Amino acid sequence: MSVEPFDLTSTTRNPGFAKEVWPDKSKLFTCIQCGTCTASCPTAFAMDFNPRQLLRMLQLGLYEDVLKSKTFWLCTTCYSCTVRCPRGISITETFQALKRLSLAKGWEKKGDSARFYETFMEVVRRTGRMHETETMMRWMLNPKVLKDKPFRAFGFASLGLAMLRKGKMSLLPPKKIEGVDQVQAMFDKAAEIRARKEAR
Repeated sequence: MSVEPFDLTSTTRNPGFAKEVWPDKSKLFTCIQCGTCTASCPTAFAMDFNPRQLLRMLQLGLYEDVLKSKTFWLCTTCYSCTVRCPRGISITETFQALKRLSLAKGWEKKGDSARFYETFMEVVRRTGRMHETETMMRWMLNPKVLKDKPFRAFGFASLGLAMLRKGKMSLLPPKKIEGVDQVQAMFDKAAEIRARKEAR
C-alpha cells in the first residue's frame, strides 16, 4: 500500500507523545522497522497505516495523524505482532493505549469498531457476561450506526438466524453472574482512574 510522505516541516508534532502511549518510551524507540509486525497482522490490509508505519509515526511524534488513524481500531488483539517482534515491543498494548487516548482526547472517528467496543462493555458491565444477541442489537440500533448504515442489520440477518438455529445464540437475556456488583465496581474504578489521568 502506498502512503503519501509526510511533510515534517508543517506537520504538528509532539516529541513526548510516545511516552503518553507507552511508559517504556526507550523500548518503543528500539523499533528497527523490520516489518515483522505488519507481516504478522491479519488486518493490516485494511489499515490506513500498517503497524510498522504507525510505530514510526509514534517515534516522530505525529500525534494527530496517529490518533485520527483507524489502524489501532482494527487491531484484533491477537498478539501476533507482540510475540514475533524481535525487539520485544508490546505493540498490542500500545495500540490499546492509543484507543484509550483517542477516546479521552475526543479525536476518535467513532467508527464501527469504537462503537462496538462501547456496546460490548455496556452489556458486560450490566450483566457480567457477553450476550451476543443484545450486543449486536444495541450496536446496530445505535443512532449513529443507523445514520451511517441504516440497512446494515439486513446483512447480518442470515448469519444471526443460522446461529440461532444451531444454538450458538439465545434470544433470552442472560442472567447476571454472581457478584456482578464486583464487576461493576471494577468498571467504576477504571472510570475513576481514567478521569484522574485526564485531569492532569
